[in-house]
Amino acid sequence: MDKKYVTYLMLLVAVFIFVCSLEGLKTSFNLLSHKWIAGLLSLVESRKAPLTGLALGVLITSIVQSSSAVIATTMVSMAGLVASGLPLSSAISFGVPMVLGANIGTTVTNTIVALGVKSSMTEKEFNASIPGVIVDDIVKVLNVSLFFILEITTGLLSNIVTQLADFFTGVFELEAFLAVFEKSVIDILIKGPIVKPISRLASDLLGFEMSGIILLFLWFLGIIFALSLVEKNIQTIIKFPQFENMVLTTFKSPIKSFMLGLGITFLVGSSSVGTSLIIPFLATNMVLLEEAYPYVLGTALGTTIDLSQIYGYVAGGITGMTLGLAHILLNIFGLIIWLLLPLKAIPLTLAKKIGAFFASYRRSYLYLIGFVVILFYIIPLTIIFLL
Repeated sequence: MDKKYVTYLMLLVAVFIFVCSLEGLKTSFNLLSHKWIAGLLSLVESRKAPLTGLALGVLITSIVQSSSAVIATTMVSMAGLVASGLPLSSAISFGVPMVLGANIGTTVTNTIVALGVKSSMTEKEFNASIPGVIVDDIVKVLNVSLFFILEITTGLLSNIVTQLADFFTGVFELEAFLAVFEKSVIDILIKGPIVKPISRLASDLLGFEMSGIILLFLWFLGIIFALSLVEKNIQTIIKFPQFENMVLTTFKSPIKSFMLGLGITFLVGSSSVGTSLIIPFLATNMVLLEEAYPYVLGTALGTTIDLSQIYGYVAGGITGMTLGLAHILLNIFGLIIWLLLPLKAIPLTLAKKIGAFFASYRRSYLYLIGFVVILFYIIPLTIIFLL
């Protein structure tokens, strides 16, 4: 079989595995006993829930390196908790900060990629790439910090997305549409023949609690595997001889640069993969930081409309749609504030200064490693264990 068709086939297989895994995740929540559900409900409804959700979003996404997987999982897990008795408002209050945290956690990948390819760069090239590598971290930390403060003080995002969800539900009868979609397609192709038999077998062998925990973990691994398979095959599809020349020309226009970032992320399904692709161009100064900046903002918006997010909106029902709207609004507001307004100079300046600080030391990579460990692991763990 032609290699091109094998790639397309593997892409379809990856999509199928992803949908199965997300549906399996939903079913796993139903297997958990009331004892476990009560503990989860208590965590989500506590006064410290927003900060815990933010820290968990950063930490889990940093570990699995996929905000798409974490946000999609947040959508369906919160939907499962709502079905178990959690008020929608509590699910949104916990889920929104977790979505915010995932937006920070996803930026760790391009830093790891830069460290991974360091051996193929000169010291000068590696140091030249640092500002471009960390500018994504900086702009997302600034954006998430701003909206997290607004969220815990005024409930800004939660209030907006709840009202939008109510509007869509009332005007477009969205809830009925999502129910029809799920019953007519997912139930027939996936739930009935695959997810339910696996859940039934596991619960018969292990009991409800243990099978729920194990399947929850395995289905989540399935999501990660499927998304990595999607990324790999999409990257194969978009590699063609003229790609490099097209990219270099595109970066000269801020609008085209932004659209390229959005488009690649939409196709690949990962903003971190999208930002990682430009590291070689930054290292060799073929693309300047200012030229890459709109691209980085484009990748952030692109992750809100990739496959996993679109399906998460459907699989999570109204709860998933509401949290998905928070993800979209976060990145739209971030685009306006940090790209269209003069404030865009702040992340660019910080990236250059921090990059220059790291580069001033002989082993600059150690400082970059320290930056990653503190921001993505030590701070979230400290928050989680001290609360």
